[in-house]
Amino acid sequence: MLKDDPRISSSLEKLINSIKDSEIYHNYVEASEAVSKVPGLQERIDEYRRNNFLIQQNHEGGELLQKVEDFELNTAAFRAEPLVDKYLCAERDFVKLKQDIDNRMLAELEFSIPSGF
Repeated sequence: MLKDDPRISSSLEKLINSIKDSEIYHNYVEASEAVSKVPGLQERIDEYRRNNFLIQQNHEGGELLQKVEDFELNTAAFRAEPLVDKYLCAERDFVKLKQDIDNRMLAELEFSIPSGF
């Protein structure tokens, strides 16, 4: 589809290059590379992220708050590891950047998303 419109393809390439040149992306890549040098650390981070995701998806209201609080207490030592914290913060910032880009495009292009999605 992109190959059919060279202007869009070119603009997308510029956007990707801008992201790659950003401090946010550089921080994420640096943290990711550091994590990959510690055997088993990426797997531990992935497990942390998976468990956090499952809590967020499977609970609501007061139960969610309690589960999140318990999770944070149980994982505080892991999250306090400097490399883990650096990676998770860098990942959060990169994901937020991507969400901001997606949201801006949706708002500017008047793309309608049905309720519940």
